[in-house]
Amino acid sequence: MVDTKTALEYALAFLTLFATVFFLLVFLENRSRIQESPKPPKKLPSLTILIPAYNEEATIGATIESALNAKWPGARKQIVVIDDGSKDNTLKIARSFAKKGVLVLHQTNGGKGKALNNGLKHADTMMVATMDSDSYMDPHALLKLVGYFADSKVGAVTPLMKVWQPKNTLEKFQRIEYLLTVFSRKLLSFINSINVTPGPLSMFRKSVFDHVGGYDERNILEDQEMAMRIQAHQYQIASSMDAVVYTSVPSTLRELIKQRVRWHRGGIRNILKHHYLVSPKYGDFGVLVMPLAIISILALFVVFGLALFSLFSGTPNAFLSYGVQGLIFGLTPLHVLSAIILISTIVWSYVGIRQLQGETLSAPFLALYLLLYAPLITLFWLVTLFKEITREKLRW
Repeated sequence: MVDTKTALEYALAFLTLFATVFFLLVFLENRSRIQESPKPPKKLPSLTILIPAYNEEATIGATIESALNAKWPGARKQIVVIDDGSKDNTLKIARSFAKKGVLVLHQTNGGKGKALNNGLKHADTMMVATMDSDSYMDPHALLKLVGYFADSKVGAVTPLMKVWQPKNTLEKFQRIEYLLTVFSRKLLSFINSINVTPGPLSMFRKSVFDHVGGYDERNILEDQEMAMRIQAHQYQIASSMDAVVYTSVPSTLRELIKQRVRWHRGGIRNILKHHYLVSPKYGDFGVLVMPLAIISILALFVVFGLALFSLFSGTPNAFLSYGVQGLIFGLTPLHVLSAIILISTIVWSYVGIRQLQGETLSAPFLALYLLLYAPLITLFWLVTLFKEITREKLRW
C-alpha cells in the first residue's frame, strides 16, 4: 500500500509534468507567433507616461531621459512624474526636467498605488504607459507595444523585461529568471492568462481604467492586482517579445529576499481578493492558471515538509549509504520521473531563452541557476510565511 509521503511525491511530480507538457503544447501550437510584432498604427494615439518615484535620486534622471527619448512621432506624448514624498533629491532632480515639458507632481507619502492614481488624474490621453523610476526603456519600445491595441479586446500590453547591466552572480541569475519569465508570459498570452502588468513598463488603454477603476492604494503588488482586475473584466493582456525595457534588480541576497517577500505577500492577498477568478467563466485563466498558482504555493510547503521528513526520519548514515548501492537497488519510478522533469526543465529553459533574439546562455550556467538559485524560492516563501504569522506590517 502506498504511504502518504510517497503519494504526495507522485502527485507533485505528475502535477509538474502535466504543467510542463501543457505549456509545451501551447508553445508548439503557437511557435510561429512567438516573434510576432504588430506594426504601430499610421496615426499614433495620444499617450501619457506615468513615473511614480520614492527616494530614487540615483536613477530617476536616467528614467525620465529614457521616457523623453522614446519614439512617438506625430502624436502627443506627455510625461508625468509623481514624487511620493521622497526624502532625498528625487523631487529636485525630477523638477529639473520641467523645462523639457515634464509635469512633476508631489504628494505626501502614500504608496505607489496612490501615486499612480494621482498621475491618472492628469492623463487626458487615449493611452497610458507606466514606468518604475529605476527602469529604462528602449527608444522603440512604445512603438512595439502599441500595435497590439489594433485588437479591440486588448486592454494592456507587457514588454520584454531585461536586467540592467548584471554584474555579480546573483544579478546574472536574475537575468535568467527575468528572461524565462518573459517567455512564460508570452505563452500565457496565447491562452489569455497573463496575471501581471509589470511596473518597469506596461501600456494600457486609458478607457480600461474608466471600466475597472484606478489602482488599489492599499495594495503592495499593484501591478499584479491591476492585471487580475483586467482579467476579471475579460480584457486581454498581450505580451511583446521585442519591446525592451531594462530594470534594476537587487544586488545582494538580503535585498532580494526583501523584494520577493513583498511580492509573495502581495500575491497572497491578490489571490484572496480575486479568488472568484477560479471559475470556468474566465477561461484558461480561471480553470488552469489561477488554480495552478494556488497549488504551486501549497506544493512548495509540501516539498519542504517532505524534505524535512526525509532528513529527520532517516538513519544517521542515510546520505553516506545512498551512493552506488542506493542508485542500483533503490531506483524507483519516482526517481525516473524526477530525472525526466529535471532534464526537461533544463531543455525547456534553454529553448525558452533561445526564443529571445540576441540573448545567449551557456547550458552549464543554466544548470547552475536551476541548482543554486531556484531553491531560493523556498527560502522566499518560508520568510513570507514567518512574516505573515508575525503579522509584520506590509510596506511598499
